[in-house]
Amino acid sequence: MIEAIEASLYIFIIIFLGTVFGGVAVTVIIKVFHKDTFYLNVFCGGILAGILGFDLIPELMIHYRPVGIIAGISLGIIFMLLMDRFLHNSSHAQNEHPETMMLLFLALLFHSIPSGIALGINFQGNHFQNAVLLGAILIHHIPEGMVMMVSVIYSKMKLKTFFILCLVLSLAVGVTTFLGIILDFQSIKLRTMFMGIAVGTLGYVTFYELLWKGLKKHLSLKIIFAAILGLVFIRFLLSITSYFH
Repeated sequence: MIEAIEASLYIFIIIFLGTVFGGVAVTVIIKVFHKDTFYLNVFCGGILAGILGFDLIPELMIHYRPVGIIAGISLGIIFMLLMDRFLHNSSHAQNEHPETMMLLFLALLFHSIPSGIALGINFQGNHFQNAVLLGAILIHHIPEGMVMMVSVIYSKMKLKTFFILCLVLSLAVGVTTFLGIILDFQSIKLRTMFMGIAVGTLGYVTFYELLWKGLKKHLSLKIIFAAILGLVFIRFLLSITSYFH
């Protein structure tokens, strides 16, 4: 039990530092290069599309059954549609594009659940067995920190909101890692549903909220280039992870 708590705390700290690092990188880019947050928003959509296309979806196709995947993705999309409707009708939505930020955070939160559980399952003999899995999950949270920071700035939220989101997201990964260590999550059906929901929620925000709305609002070569650059960026990070492990 003590080893499980220590491992979860370690993951929590690393994820928090990774997401904060991503956010700091975005603020530096904006201040030094004076980049428009709109283009960065689409760039982050490209990053998330890359995570889905290069990592999550291929992982699903290899290890899980199509029926469970479709069911999980459908549940994730339905949930996001309901949340989108609720957030658009909320009287508390006073800032610009707050629903996009909240939907993005919910998608990342759902994405963190199977990631944390996968880490916990791979924790055996007081250490993580799969270094590739560990490295991939940890490095993913750097661009996710970038995505959250851009969304916070784009929605004109206070900076402390970003740190709160990083804290909650890191805590979610730490807690699910702990649960993955101490509980039996070997059920293939349960894991398939978790992964499907993660892809469904993340896919909704990526392709509808970020890319589709961005391209629809300001379709230009610069916008398309920003999205492609995001794809190339995450592909580069994933390649680095695979190379060193």
